[in-house]
Amino acid sequence: MKIGSDNSLYTLIAQTRRNALSSVSEKMDTRQAQAPTMPTVRSDQELIAEFHSRMSKQALDWADTDKDGKVTKAEFMDGQARVAEMNGEPHDTAYSESKWAKLDTNGKGWVSESELHDGLEKIFPVSVGHLDSGYAERLRSRRS
Repeated sequence: MKIGSDNSLYTLIAQTRRNALSSVSEKMDTRQAQAPTMPTVRSDQELIAEFHSRMSKQALDWADTDKDGKVTKAEFMDGQARVAEMNGEPHDTAYSESKWAKLDTNGKGWVSESELHDGLEKIFPVSVGHLDSGYAERLRSRRS
């Protein structure tokens, strides 16, 4: 058998000169990919402040039935009664009164969102990863 340039077997054996591949010949997109951005790292105190802010906003939305931007004692007590009813428990008026006293420290009969925020920080002390050590026990004893 004669091997020559016209033979297909020849093309397998013979070395041919090839051009190096380029991004143009391969039609590749050569734009640099953007490095992924890292999420903003927030401090523990910022996370806790955000938690209390969300909680006070939700409490205001829940309790402020006339939507005037403040919670009166009557609205608070009604909201606490609704929560107890939703949980299938009797409303503990004395417990709600003690919580109201922590919210309305100057006794004016209503609280703004910022006062609600400050009061809820006192009622629900939060640290990173958990509530304070006595909080769970206080909840257990209250339910017993």
